[in-house]
This record gives sequence, C-alpha cells and structure tokens, in this order.
Amino acid sequence: MKSLDGLKVKVKSLGCRTNIYETEAIADSFRKKGAVIVDDGDFDVGILVSCAVTGTAEKKCRQALRHMKKESPKSMAILCGCYVQAKPDAELLSLGADICVGNRLKADLPRLVEGVIKGELKSPLVMKLDVLRHEKWDPLELSKVNFHTRSFVKIQDGCDLFCSYCIVPYLRGRPVSRDLRDVIAEVEGLVDQGCQEVVLTGVHLGLYGKGHDFDLADLVDALSKVKGLRRLRFGSIEPLALNDKLLVALAESEIFCPHLHVPLQSGDARILKLMNRGYSPVEFASIISNVRRYLGDDVHVSTDIIVGFPGEDEAAFASTLNFIRDLGIGRLHVFPFSPRKGTRAYDMPGRLQKCEIANRVNRALEEGGKLLQRYASIWMNRKVDVLIERCKGSKLLGLSRHYLETEIDWDAKGKLPERNYKGLECKVCVAEARHGILYGALSDIKDL
Repeated sequence: MKSLDGLKVKVKSLGCRTNIYETEAIADSFRKKGAVIVDDGDFDVGILVSCAVTGTAEKKCRQALRHMKKESPKSMAILCGCYVQAKPDAELLSLGADICVGNRLKADLPRLVEGVIKGELKSPLVMKLDVLRHEKWDPLELSKVNFHTRSFVKIQDGCDLFCSYCIVPYLRGRPVSRDLRDVIAEVEGLVDQGCQEVVLTGVHLGLYGKGHDFDLADLVDALSKVKGLRRLRFGSIEPLALNDKLLVALAESEIFCPHLHVPLQSGDARILKLMNRGYSPVEFASIISNVRRYLGDDVHVSTDIIVGFPGEDEAAFASTLNFIRDLGIGRLHVFPFSPRKGTRAYDMPGRLQKCEIANRVNRALEEGGKLLQRYASIWMNRKVDVLIERCKGSKLLGLSRHYLETEIDWDAKGKLPERNYKGLECKVCVAEARHGILYGALSDIKDL
C-alpha cells in the first residue's frame, strides 16, 4: 500500500512555464504515492503553485488561495513557490494555509503532507531556504504525459543577472542546472508515452550548464538524437545566450522548431541601460540578425517589452515600438512596469501615472496585433507542418513549427479518423491568415 493511497489532491498553477512544469511534476509526485489528482469536486489537499513577479500576480495568488479554500473548506491548503519566498512568515500564516513551502523545496511536499496527516508535523508550517546562498536543485520530475502531444521539461532554475526591475533572483535564487543525463532520461520517458514535442523551460535557460562541463547546445545535440521526439522548443531565451555554438546546434537539429522568444524589454538605449539588461538596441538587433543568418529569414522571433519603466518618456516608448517594427518581430508580450520592493528600479525617479502606463500598454498591444498578422501573412499560399492538439467541430487545431496557431479544414477529406486525432502530423496549405492565425486545407496527414 502506498503512503497516500486514495488522497484526493488538486494542484493549480499561476505564472510562468516553469511553474506549469512544476505543477505537473508535483501532481506526479503525489500520484506516485497513491494520491488521486482531481480537477473538479471536493479534494483533501489543495496546492497552489504561486507567482510573485508583479503586484498583480501576488493579488491573484491571494484570490486563488481563498477560492481554493472555499471550494473544499475541510481540505489541507498548501501555498508554495515564489509568493512564499517573497513574504515574511507572519504574513504567510495570516493567509490561512496549512503548509507554506518556498522554492527548491517543492519535491518535499508529499513527505510534508504525509507528516501532517500522521501527526508527525504540526501545521501551520512554513519552510523556506535562503535561495541566494543555496545551490540545491529541487528534484522534481515528470513521468506522466498530461497534454499527450507536448510537455514542458524544466532544466534550469535561478538567475544572477539582477536586472534593475526584477525580483526573480531573490525568489528563485542563483543559477542551478539539472543534470544533462536526467533531462535526457525524462524526455525519453515522456516520448515513450506518446509525447512528440518538448518545450525546455527555466528561469534563465541560457545559463543552463553554468559551472558544469555541459551547456544548452550540448543538451540540444543530445535531445535531437532521442528516438521518437518530433519537436523541440525553448520557452524563452535571453539574447546574450544566443551565441554561435548554440545557434549552430539549433540549425543542425532536425527537430528544433524555428521559433525563439527573445525578451527585449525596451528598444530605447537609455531605458535599457537603466534596466541593467547588458545590451543596447544595436547589439540586440545584431543578435537577431545572427539568429536569422543561422535559422533563416522565416524564423519566428517573439519578444517581451515592459511599458512604463521609470523615466520612460513618450520618445523612449515610441523608440521601442519603432524598433520592434523594424526588427520584424512576430508575437509581442506586453507587461506594465510593476515596482518591486528590494529592486533598484523601485526607488528610481520618474515613475509614470497608472493611466499613462495603461494607455501605452493598449497602444503596444495594438501594435503587437499588427506585427503578428504581418508575420503570419508570409505563410499565405505556402505549406506548413502542423501537429494536431485538439478539434473544434469539424476543424482540427494545432501549432505550426514556427509557433503559429493553425486551423485546418477537415471537411474535404471526410469524417475524422476513428483513432484519437491528437498526435497526427499534417501538412497544411495556408489559404488565409487572420489575427495571426493560419487557416487552410489539409494537404497530407500521417500518423506519428
């Protein structure tokens, strides 16, 4: 008999792709102990994997914890992750969670729950490490495919760049990397269960291997040899990590999908310097040019920008929009500046009014819609490879290799196959691009 047999556990995630992976891995760790993972109805243990990268994220965490406690009032409530790392114990205890666990300790959650159930540990319980002085790798792992066609795999944690606006190094700690052999073994296990696409995630993916005798390029080479893996992606990669060795590995990989999310944050030289990003707009543009030299002009480059950073005047904001337009960016993620106590930007002069930041966010989002449509339009009257993930009526939906949503008209080929439509690879003739989504008819289909 397993130690947590029959325990009903609900796990919810807020925040980044790394949190999504950790949520799935936490669920997996409880499942291995005999627990039943539930999405609906009552549960015995509710776990919230939290985010604290912005004030809005913190507010959502508090709301989500309250909602979880109302859903199943008699359940054990667990808060873990960045919010726990950011707040003093007294404030955490006031939220009413039974267990609060910081970063790099999430793999201990089944043991802690078991201890509380058996009376060996007393709740409420708060456990945290000083992540800036601790190099522990949290040994979470994922053995079960949840999305069937695609899975996140966490390979790295932490960051030591200390951008002036960013609280993440204080929450996630300094860089640590997962052993290369462990990553390969997890991916092989996921592929054996039917996963065909892996997305590598980390807090700063480019720092993978720091302090070791391997790096991200070595991992790409190794994963490209995993039998049955059809697609490999990065969640996000910082610009200065895109060196020639990595780009050669990506260009030579038959499974790497030509899409890179490369955070910019600002296209204005003065603001970038205040942000302590370590590069200028000219250097960023040179990096993207080098990406296209290795991966081709059709590579999809998406990015992030922060709007309303202290001292950002109208000219600086306009420079950013002009810069990303001239650079041929596809998808654009826009974040309003959120002052985080403990960062250098928190006390910087020139903080903008919320109404002005909101106005700029809307303008940037409007520009982002145009940029995505412009990029999607280059695929008109061309064939793209799509991995099917779901269906909507008589339509099949999936992602192209270049990370564009694609809707496929199945009608011309008759009814859907009797087997699960997920995991079929299509070649689609693109007839239309609207709002950044490709629409087309089936050209060819095969089982993977």
